[in-house]
Amino acid sequence: MASFSHDPATKVQQSSVTTTVTTPALAGHPDEFFVPKYLASTCYADCVANSAAQLASQTATQTRGSPGSSTTSSRSTFGLLDGETTPQLYNHSDSSKHSSLVRGLSGFQAFDLPESIQTTPGDAPPHLPSGWSSEGVSQSMEIFGDMLEVKFAGPPAKGNEQEAAAVRANHPIPPQCGLFYFEVEVLSRGKDGYAFPLPRTSTSVFERDDPIINERSFIGVGFCGPKVQLNKMPGWVSDSWGYHGDDGNTFACQNSGKQYGPTFSTNDVIGCGINFRNRTAFYTKNGMALETAFKDLKGTLYPAVGMRTIGEHVRANFGQRDFVFDIESYMREEKAKTYMQIHAFQPPLELLGGRSSARADTAITQTIHKLISSYLAHNGYVDSVRAFAGDVQKEANAFSSPKSVEDGDVKMGESEIAEDLEAINRQKIRAAVMEGNINRALKLTELFFPKVFEDNPEILFQLKCRKFVELMRLCALAKKSEYTEDEEMHDVSNDDDTDMRDAEFRATPNLADLLNESIRYGQKLHESYRNKKFPSSTTDVQKALNNIFALMAYPDPINSPVAYLLAEDGRAPVAEDLNSAILVSQGKSSVAKLERLIQHTTMLMRELAEQGGQSAFVNVRHDFLAP
Repeated sequence: MASFSHDPATKVQQSSVTTTVTTPALAGHPDEFFVPKYLASTCYADCVANSAAQLASQTATQTRGSPGSSTTSSRSTFGLLDGETTPQLYNHSDSSKHSSLVRGLSGFQAFDLPESIQTTPGDAPPHLPSGWSSEGVSQSMEIFGDMLEVKFAGPPAKGNEQEAAAVRANHPIPPQCGLFYFEVEVLSRGKDGYAFPLPRTSTSVFERDDPIINERSFIGVGFCGPKVQLNKMPGWVSDSWGYHGDDGNTFACQNSGKQYGPTFSTNDVIGCGINFRNRTAFYTKNGMALETAFKDLKGTLYPAVGMRTIGEHVRANFGQRDFVFDIESYMREEKAKTYMQIHAFQPPLELLGGRSSARADTAITQTIHKLISSYLAHNGYVDSVRAFAGDVQKEANAFSSPKSVEDGDVKMGESEIAEDLEAINRQKIRAAVMEGNINRALKLTELFFPKVFEDNPEILFQLKCRKFVELMRLCALAKKSEYTEDEEMHDVSNDDDTDMRDAEFRATPNLADLLNESIRYGQKLHESYRNKKFPSSTTDVQKALNNIFALMAYPDPINSPVAYLLAEDGRAPVAEDLNSAILVSQGKSSVAKLERLIQHTTMLMRELAEQGGQSAFVNVRHDFLAP
């Protein structure tokens, strides 16, 4: 079967430094999300990014007056041939780049694909554990230091396990993260922790590096279920697992332990990892990995720590700081194992339509070619469609017989190229919006696709709002005296929305004239839409107008709280929404087949990853689409 020419597992960051990625609060989740860097390539990280992108898209929708339809999304740059208004991606004379492209789609620098796949508010991902919870905790335990430190301050246990106390994390571990790891640093072994000399003949691999002294503590590190009573050490009761510092034993849901690893005490750092690919748990000590501790783990699990003697003091790290253990290398290894199994999979012949493996490979390659071609045509990139089709034909001619060339996919793209004129017009409109020339985009749309604004009045409103933003952007730049010869003076006509009198302001701009034009246009926009509503849209017209008119309130909009409205990257969503509306008006899908395929694959991975397993290690966007 066909295989991808790159290893997605190698795309994980190589640095051992653990960083935190925070996202805005999401619906139903009042706190920020944080994603440790070792999880950046997991399905969980993709879910967090998607939810954050949807929140940003909703905010931008209200700002720019977008209808908030499924076509609205933030998008990344797609490189194309010269003349198509974006940087070059595909060079048909570079066969090495093409070979990588057609075999694994890995030759693309970045896909122009939606950052956000539409989901419902209830689909926001769960939080990762980020601190200790005070719920159900004994008065013997003190939690402080950003809820990361715990100290045992109660009566001494005197060997009675009933007097132990434990805490668990504020959130359960979501299986869709694939792998979860945290560390606990022992700051003090407490009053009854102890140290004793070892015989110099001792060769135990479980003892400390110092061959003379062995230190132990009555501290246990592990995890437990949500209903476990927090009055015993982790592992001593059902639905609880732990690794204890006094004897180095592990305990799995009972008070009878099993010899596992070294004892631990003051200044030791004990790590605990849960691998949802194979449902196992392991520990580390001072950055060194120990054996697998537990297998066949099930249920909802919370990180936990237990103590038994006064003065015991620990500090947890859930990814807020660097880990002692190199968890990122471990993650790369686990991800590589997942992709090895994916690449080794051989589907039954009946699923291949009775084709042989070789013929199935050919069919898959042809399908990939067609998906790429249709994507380019969908977005109006005519020159790239032609170049891509020509290069595919050259490669087919070089490696196939004449008959197989005729029967193959070298004719791919003919139907798309036959629609050159319509695609070229769409590309002209897109280019105008991306250049900030909204008047030109309005005029071209009215000329080539006259029914679009009639059927989609919210799109027209969105463009007019963007026109006002472009006017204010020109004013701000004029005030800063940052004009160059490349700054096009567009969109200043107030007589008619589709009138293009660009030449009038091609000379050195006059700030007063620009401000007057902006005010007059804003007044006209407000008069036209102040009582307007779009029944089929979620757009709040008044709020959208208030947002863009806020630009007038600041003497220096570029350095104001609403400066983000002036960013050039705000043009792309407008261009995409207009392009999608044009496609629908022509009886075509608003989403390219390749985009739809990626959306379906991503959603399937998310559904499978909810229960953990190998799917949790697959992040379609990170592994295949990121540069």
